[in-house]
Amino acid sequence: MAEPIEAATPENHAEISQRLLRQAQLELSKGNIPQASANARGATAHAIKSACQRLGWNHHTHTHLRNAASYIATELSRDDIQFAFGYLDSMHINWRQPRKEADTVRREVTQAAYFTTQLAALPIDKLRHNPVQAKLPRIERDGQERRLRLLTRKTPPPANVNDDYHEN
Repeated sequence: MAEPIEAATPENHAEISQRLLRQAQLELSKGNIPQASANARGATAHAIKSACQRLGWNHHTHTHLRNAASYIATELSRDDIQFAFGYLDSMHINWRQPRKEADTVRREVTQAAYFTTQLAALPIDKLRHNPVQAKLPRIERDGQERRLRLLTRKTPPPANVNDDYHEN
């Protein structure tokens, strides 16, 4: 029987994020474009996982990570974070079906470095104590409240998480 996997701490996810980012740069320098894409995407995912764990949020699925990035970006008025995550989240396609040129992936790796640095510097801990921004239009508040319910719902991680954000 396999031993249970211990939950990573926010610091572990942050370290994995930085390690994957360095690996992405190394793979890019070797010309391994698909692996560079996968590692850069993994770096952004682990940066979000670190933020989620700091906030006590779920982070076991792609949906959790997308919702967390959206929620954080909206609450802290950082559209650049939302755009960067959306752009980087699409990188897995290049790992499975390599079509991007090296210069495009080089920009993506640079964007991943920006994203991880910016996310780590955000004052996300204050989100614990702030309700959804009242100044948002009602339709946006509803979306934020839905995201927060999803992220804070008390559910265990799936028994067999197929997490392709793993370390390579």
